[in-house]
Amino acid sequence: MKKIDLIMQCIENELCLDSFLKRIEARENPGITANFIQDKLGIIRNNASTLLNQLWKEHKLIKINTRPVSFIPVSLILNSAANKSPKDTYTLEELYQLVNYVETKESVDPFAKLLGNNNSLMNQIGQAKAAIVYPPKGLHTLILGESGVGKTTFACAMHEYGMQIRQKTKEEYPFVTFNCADYFNNPQLLLSQLFGHAKNAFTGADKDKVGLVEKANGGILFLDEIHRLPPDGQEMLFYLIDKGEYNRLGEIGIRRSSNVLIIAATTEDPSDTLLATFIRRIPVNITLPSFHEKPIGERVEIVDHFFYCEALNLNRKIMIAPEVLKSLAIFEFRIGNIGQLRSEVKLLCAKAFLQHLQNQKEIIIDFQMLNREIREVLFDYAKLDNNIKNYLNMFSEDIVIFPVKERESFTFDLKNNIYEVILKKLDSLKKQGIDQELIHAELSDEVENHFKQVMDKFNNTRTNIQNLYKIVPKETVDTATLLIELAQDQLKTKLNNKFIFGLSFHLQALFKRIEEQKIIFNPHLQSIKESHPKEYQAAELLVNQLSTSFAMKIPEDEKGFLTLLLVHNKVESPQDEKIGLIIVCHGDSTASSIANVVNALLNTEWVKAIDMPLSTTISETYQKVRTAAIAVNRGKGVLLLVDMGSLLTFAEKLRNDAGIYSRVIDYVSTPLALEALRNILYKLDDIDTLYTTLTQKINHTFEPATDTKQPAILSVCATGEGSSKMAKSILETLLEENHLATIPILVTNTTEVKNKMLEYTKAYNILAIVGNANPNLGIPYFPIHQLLEPTFQKKFIQVLSGGIEIAQTTLIPPKSIYDKSQALLEQYVKYINPKFAIKHIKKFLEQINYTTKNDNDAIDFIVHMGCMLDRCRHNYFVQFDDRDTFIKTHKKEFDKVRFAVNLLAKEYQVTINDDEVCYILKILWR
Repeated sequence: MKKIDLIMQCIENELCLDSFLKRIEARENPGITANFIQDKLGIIRNNASTLLNQLWKEHKLIKINTRPVSFIPVSLILNSAANKSPKDTYTLEELYQLVNYVETKESVDPFAKLLGNNNSLMNQIGQAKAAIVYPPKGLHTLILGESGVGKTTFACAMHEYGMQIRQKTKEEYPFVTFNCADYFNNPQLLLSQLFGHAKNAFTGADKDKVGLVEKANGGILFLDEIHRLPPDGQEMLFYLIDKGEYNRLGEIGIRRSSNVLIIAATTEDPSDTLLATFIRRIPVNITLPSFHEKPIGERVEIVDHFFYCEALNLNRKIMIAPEVLKSLAIFEFRIGNIGQLRSEVKLLCAKAFLQHLQNQKEIIIDFQMLNREIREVLFDYAKLDNNIKNYLNMFSEDIVIFPVKERESFTFDLKNNIYEVILKKLDSLKKQGIDQELIHAELSDEVENHFKQVMDKFNNTRTNIQNLYKIVPKETVDTATLLIELAQDQLKTKLNNKFIFGLSFHLQALFKRIEEQKIIFNPHLQSIKESHPKEYQAAELLVNQLSTSFAMKIPEDEKGFLTLLLVHNKVESPQDEKIGLIIVCHGDSTASSIANVVNALLNTEWVKAIDMPLSTTISETYQKVRTAAIAVNRGKGVLLLVDMGSLLTFAEKLRNDAGIYSRVIDYVSTPLALEALRNILYKLDDIDTLYTTLTQKINHTFEPATDTKQPAILSVCATGEGSSKMAKSILETLLEENHLATIPILVTNTTEVKNKMLEYTKAYNILAIVGNANPNLGIPYFPIHQLLEPTFQKKFIQVLSGGIEIAQTTLIPPKSIYDKSQALLEQYVKYINPKFAIKHIKKFLEQINYTTKNDNDAIDFIVHMGCMLDRCRHNYFVQFDDRDTFIKTHKKEFDKVRFAVNLLAKEYQVTINDDEVCYILKILWR
């Protein structure tokens, strides 16, 4: 990065809008000097001064006539002085008057309503204001950004700002919009809309027509999706830009004039879609960030704002599960960005309002209301950046949005910090002539009371983290978050969720006091150290971290204040008083998957999981549950969430066998487990109350696994045509033999199964999934290759029947993966000889150097190949979505497999198309 760019970046980081306004309010010089740049960046003062003046000449900085001369970014004046066009140089007094003028006029900056105006959009707003105020009519502007980022809203704010600084009405300063995509397939009509036309200019033009350029005269013409404007239209526009003149379509020899400012918007790369001669005439380019590019705090604020708008619309309060907020904030919404998010919030509120009308209860947005794609982002929660996780972990309770016109303000008097409290009290006590010992005792009580009052303020107020970022510098809030994490690790306990607010304000006061070189005095440091040794030790760790992070010396007395803050923010719910929570499910990883998600979401490891593969007996599973229950029992009992069958008896067994009071709920889902864990960690109900709460939740919100919907089984494979149909055939025989023939078997492929799950679950109660690839849907999954094993069959029927214990039979398994595959194919294929097919498939595997450590994967692949040959012999072919793109992307791998497939096809004298080869590659890479 060049030195001049480093200097500009340094100034913008040092001078945020909040700190600038505070310095103005205190009548301090807010500017940055060459000396400061020398100290901060190590650039020699003379060079720094030259570069600062260069930035001033480029209209990026404003000069303040002080000694030494100082500078501030132009964007600060534009963002704080909405009714004034900035000069390039001010005296300090002029600067004070300028900002005070805006405050006394009580004008509202149109850009202030944009979410992110002090964060991700701050620089863009500065650009926009500069474009509007530039004489004589402003600078033509191109707004870039993906669909749904708010380009139209941003252009409207530019128009409102233009009206405001020019003190004009909408009639005097019009805002005319036109979407070039509306007529992109009819260039003649498009140009007619823009520039108007003369009578008889073309067929159907029976009279003269005024164009939008003429209607926008004196104001702004906003052209959305300008990449749809044809080249001749762009040429007509840049003639208007250059000369201020144009002619209507079909007019000859008549020149019309229009004094119009053009703001255009596009989702495309301008260099690919617009003429270079046109681009050169648009001096200002503003790029709006996508939703996923915004800081996490701002994303949460946007989600919160949309729910607030819906609360106003419904005129009812809305309760939102914290997992809903987290999911919406971390989902990328790449298709429609903020617009897509808004639609999602509206849909959620519509669903919740419908439920509210049906049961007359509160409007509750629950996690399961989200569509599956958005819910699934939480399964990768543990992979998120630590800063994002730490931020989101502060949302652990339901968020309540009230339909109030003015939302609750979030203020805190920085002058009322602990240091000022002590000095005022000390001064008062000395004037009263009280002796030193009594003064220390009195001050000690004052310190304790102050911290209690501060935290009570936050605990009893609906404060939220996004408001905190508006008041306290982001660096300070992030530091507070880090310190809380360190303290929790050191103390081995959880701290109050609202502690982030109290600590952030305290740190802000501490930094200000050190910067002003004011004394930090703790009257009872030694007593605090002796009374709270663990917390004091943690406070020492925090002070060391602060000293390292900010390269400043923190006084010893500060450790006492941090100690008391830790004391008053420890959650009074030690681990030895929590209800134990164990999830028990059939399947290899169902219970573990749910436990991992809920533990990650609430930043704990309290939930224990017991997976129950079909090879495990009920008695073996009970012993695992008993061991886990003994480990997690802390005197308040253990709650079991189980999926079906004889697992329901485990609670009674634990009471009789291990003396552990237990309750069992025969329903398992991620939302229910989250609700249970959140109650255990934060609400502290007893186990019977928790049991009642959760069972009521199931009755009113969740869909029980044993509902009135018809039970069904899903059969899944890569194509939906081979292995899954074979599995269906075998299952139908198995179910008929066990008097369960009424259970339908639904066949689908791995690509569609997640998209169709909502449709399936509305009509059916899905008991199990059988296939050659686990779709990880939280439903017990069983591999196809086990379908012919008697032991597996009995276990599978046991699951479908509700978990009745069945004695095992001895089985001598086939000798190899090829024997197992052949046995499966013999049950299904009609047009090939399985034994002969296995021989050629084995040769095919050798040709492509197929290796795997997992026999199950190998069997699934061999069975797929056998079903493919059977299909092709019958001249039945499958289709692979977006085949040509797939082949182009993986050409080297495709050609290798295609060569081996050709040899196999020749052996069988069948045609094997490219779609089949794509499916083979997809399975190989699974």
